[in-house]
Amino acid sequence: MIRVKIVPNDSRQVAKVVIIDDHSRVLMLKRSDYVDRFAGEWDLPGGHIRIGEDFQVGMEREVKEETNLDISNVKFVEKIDNLDFYTCSYNGEPIKISNEHTEYEFFSKKDLNPNGKFEKIAIKAMEMKT
Repeated sequence: MIRVKIVPNDSRQVAKVVIIDDHSRVLMLKRSDYVDRFAGEWDLPGGHIRIGEDFQVGMEREVKEETNLDISNVKFVEKIDNLDFYTCSYNGEPIKISNEHTEYEFFSKKDLNPNGKFEKIAIKAMEMKT
């Protein structure tokens, strides 16, 4: 089994993106056991920004690596410790997940746990769009 660890080129800064489709549903990715922490949990696309990397470039790179999606017109949602949360609209491109995840799903607001780690941020982003 392969495990992912923060590599020396990764900073502690993390970007996560709430991607919302035309039906007001948010894209969530299920973490595989490829990652050290939180295997089997639902996650938002994104990850660590590299040391010296422009934040926007790193955020776009992480989303592309995990979903094969190009993102644009991102808006800030919230910052919690070293996590920066943004939101944008789903562009309809086919989603192809990396080996860091086992599946993806779009969730409506009613299907999200308002106390969930990333789900409460997703709900906040969804409410910003209305």
